[in-house]
Amino acid sequence: MVLREGLGYTYLSDLEQQAYKIMQKAFFLMATSFDCSQVAHSVDLMKVLQIVLSDNPSIIYFNKAHIQIEESNFDKKIILTGVNSTHQSEKMNVALDTKVNKIISSLKTKSSNEYTLLINLYDSLQRNIRYDKEELQASSKEASKSPASHNAYGALVNRLAVCDGFSSAFTLLAQKLGFECMLVIGRSAYSSLASVDHAWNIVKIQDRYYHMDITWDTLKYNEFGEYSYDYFALNDEEISNDHNWDKRMTPTCLYNDFSYYVKSGLYINNADLLDAIIKTYVNKQANIFRIKVSRSVSLPENAGEYLAQKVIDEAIKFTEHVKISYGWNKNTRCFFAKTMS
Repeated sequence: MVLREGLGYTYLSDLEQQAYKIMQKAFFLMATSFDCSQVAHSVDLMKVLQIVLSDNPSIIYFNKAHIQIEESNFDKKIILTGVNSTHQSEKMNVALDTKVNKIISSLKTKSSNEYTLLINLYDSLQRNIRYDKEELQASSKEASKSPASHNAYGALVNRLAVCDGFSSAFTLLAQKLGFECMLVIGRSAYSSLASVDHAWNIVKIQDRYYHMDITWDTLKYNEFGEYSYDYFALNDEEISNDHNWDKRMTPTCLYNDFSYYVKSGLYINNADLLDAIIKTYVNKQANIFRIKVSRSVSLPENAGEYLAQKVIDEAIKFTEHVKISYGWNKNTRCFFAKTMS
């Protein structure tokens, strides 16, 4: 197991970086507990611990959903729970490495540039990982039943994960592909659900940083059976509509030029362009319709219904009966429609 000081490390203070290295060494030795009495009392151990694990998603030998920290006036100690045996950990590491190498080989064969490499990675994760709803409910009650669903092993080998499992898998694969990538811890809401603790990613592409939330896009994939890119390569302003995090601990994301919608010419910044793209889709008799609408374009309160009706009104010029399923994300302002036979 190779451990590294990743992107998250660079956003820590000197004292926090000292704690990071102590934890990193303990994880390399697969310790079940470790002494942090040398760490300054002002350091938030859990914060640093999360960043070590975020930078190093190959650490999978314990239940990271339940970590105990014991502190007194003189001592600080971290105790890991649900620790696997050495034999079991070795088997899991081999299985994870094998799976990662297979995925990386496949992605490099299909992809010729950074954009298609990341799009193909995004598609692969949506296609192959299911969201573990049972574990979400259990862990919210501090009764985790599937610890692996919180790490890259659960996501890639078991093909079952919650948000931190999805994000760990994305981090691990992106790093193996040569990208700087980190896991972000914060809160978010999906669709009409209430805000919950959440994890997603920031990845560096050509000296610029972008948010990626593979978890929320996978839920949409599960709903419609088509790939979703609502949260692919967003800037801080865009993702802040339904994500909250400590911006002091992450690089600033200013650009959306790697967004699927921008790259595909599906980013709508005026009403005329909206009508033109709908006509183009219908003329091509495409059964999948995707757009992202700039906030500079005014839409009615029932935006989803409004856009769906515009698609139907154009489509009935070519066929007598039109039926579609559609989705509208008011936070990302992404619209998806699929014609139904």
